[in-house]
Amino acid sequence: MTEFTRYTGSELFFKIASELAEISLRGDEKLLATRIIEYYRTLNTERPASTASFNLLRMVSTRLLEKGTDGLADYISELKTSYDRALWKAAEIASRRIVDEDVVLTNSNSLAIRRLLETIRNQGRKIELYVTESRPGKEGLLIAEYAEQLGFKVNLIVDSATRFFIKEVSKVFIGAEAIAANGAVVSKIGSGLIALVAHEARRRVFIVAPTLKFNYETIYGELLKLPEGGADLIIEPGREGEPPEGFVAKVPLYEVIPPEYIDGIATEYGLIAPQAVPLLLRNIYGSYPPEIPTLSQLVELLASKYGVRIR
Repeated sequence: MTEFTRYTGSELFFKIASELAEISLRGDEKLLATRIIEYYRTLNTERPASTASFNLLRMVSTRLLEKGTDGLADYISELKTSYDRALWKAAEIASRRIVDEDVVLTNSNSLAIRRLLETIRNQGRKIELYVTESRPGKEGLLIAEYAEQLGFKVNLIVDSATRFFIKEVSKVFIGAEAIAANGAVVSKIGSGLIALVAHEARRRVFIVAPTLKFNYETIYGELLKLPEGGADLIIEPGREGEPPEGFVAKVPLYEVIPPEYIDGIATEYGLIAPQAVPLLLRNIYGSYPPEIPTLSQLVELLASKYGVRIR
């Protein structure tokens, strides 16, 4: 597992933003352009669905091309503050769908879900949680530990037991890595199974995500890429019973939840249906599709202006 795959989508956003702000303070535009392009390459390889980070790179690239590094650190700081507020607001919006004695199912170490749990705790709500361990990576263990520290009763279950326990659950809340223009959601592998089981059992499924996780490229037909991990994520090294030579491990890290399995997406602008994503984008940007340059176009401009190789 690489450094990039350990972060949640929002944690990765804050990490990249902090580094770019630090570089911008030096006033070295070529160095900043180089780092943006390096992040672009790395994200495409290791976290191709991490839309919040791609949108961050888009906004910083646009500002750099227009105004250089003058005031850029403050601009990035404002982006971080705005994103943090959006996370808390989305969590507050989602919390309105939870009442005392609800039994909530979630599945991974999403920062948005952590904010939701903290919001519920601060409101004095009494809920019970079911958390899947979320292989590979076992990020479910992290969110289960966090929820237990907040004082919630937590039931940790294996992913394959979701259908067995869904009858005990009243609502499902899941974080997102990306949201496509058609309302489909990319999230931790296993999320699709949870949504399918919840749909069958007639349990409502809510996504908690700020609008910076909305992927604009999908408006123009681009497909979201889903990364895979290696055998090291599912096989403990040194154990007896190693797989035979030539063994190939297929370890997807994320998957797509179809919009028909989602009841609502909680954003900083309110709770919307998946089908309303285009309407929300039009309200935010004044037009649909939004007149926003693609990040690949901006990277080409950066490479040309500052003499940086893209590959």
